[in-house]
Amino acid sequence: MVTSVYFPGRRVLHSWKEISTYTGRGVRTIQRYEVQFGFPVHRPAGSPRSAVLAFSDEIDQWLAGSPTRLVQIAIPARHTEHAARMHSVWLKAKLGTERAHSMTERLLATKALLDRMTESLEKGRARRAKLSTKLEVTQAVFLKQFIPPRVITSRHGLGF
Repeated sequence: MVTSVYFPGRRVLHSWKEISTYTGRGVRTIQRYEVQFGFPVHRPAGSPRSAVLAFSDEIDQWLAGSPTRLVQIAIPARHTEHAARMHSVWLKAKLGTERAHSMTERLLATKALLDRMTESLEKGRARRAKLSTKLEVTQAVFLKQFIPPRVITSRHGLGF
């Protein structure tokens, strides 16, 4: 370990072994911390995985700010079982709510489609009634103009 010329209280650690000795952890642990948690290690330019160096003040700052494992409080097993059951019930209720919401949306879409179809059917019936009335009038006029009334003089209706 060498102290920095520019910062007298800052020590420079030049290898994984020096860094692990300084922190009191193994080399592989420090390498894992670098990858997973952003442990402050510097590498010379052009050396992506070989030489490393670290500064003691940066390590101290990182260690002070890193999260630590929370101490587990002893909880009776029956409470954890109950919590697990309640969580399971909550998940089922949430799933049921999501399904109901989805079904409601589909039903509303179906109702809108049926409303449009009913409206179209009613318009079609109204057009049909209108055309039927026009057809009846047209037939009556045609019959009066082009077909003369029959004169029945004989028994067989031939007019002899």
